[in-house]
Amino acid sequence: MESSNKILDVLYRYRFLKNIIYRILKARAKDLAEKVSPHLKKDELILDIGPASCTVTEALIDQGHRVYPLDVENFSIVNEVLPTLYDGDRMPFSDNQFDTSLILFVLHHTPDPAKVLAEAKRVSKKIIILEDIITSPAHKSLTAALDSFMNLEFYDQPHTNKSDQEWRAVFENLGLKLLAQKYVTSTIVMRHALYFLEK
Repeated sequence: MESSNKILDVLYRYRFLKNIIYRILKARAKDLAEKVSPHLKKDELILDIGPASCTVTEALIDQGHRVYPLDVENFSIVNEVLPTLYDGDRMPFSDNQFDTSLILFVLHHTPDPAKVLAEAKRVSKKIIILEDIITSPAHKSLTAALDSFMNLEFYDQPHTNKSDQEWRAVFENLGLKLLAQKYVTSTIVMRHALYFLEK
């Protein structure tokens, strides 16, 4: 089944290119897993929402965590890890089925981030978010351009990026309590925030 990312579909047809992409993504995934793992316990049931390549899912499983990926399409580059697919509306899980949901650099790719968060809140007790944060309209445009380049996605991307204050307002409106946050600058331009929330 082809994904909506036609560039990756072409690249993945060549084994050596797919292996190179996998190694690059795996290195990044290890770093992301290290960022979120201090907030996770080994006995928890974790939902990875929008895992794309599934390399972070793989890295956390390698650490001994129980992680289940969920996505709207199968973008996995990990042969042993396939996501459960859903329609982007209601997640196919019961209330509080998971201890923690991970939403790592996903919300700005969705047209309605609050809707995704509301479903994450329904199916899990805690939520860990990693997101790009923007500081001005110009910074938003530059962040969106770099994000499209890094993800090789140049069409139909909503880029619903928000400032730190705007993300906090979304959390508050959904009744989510902010337990911890951390800010990171990954390049001269890109700024990220980690939010650890509970309901």
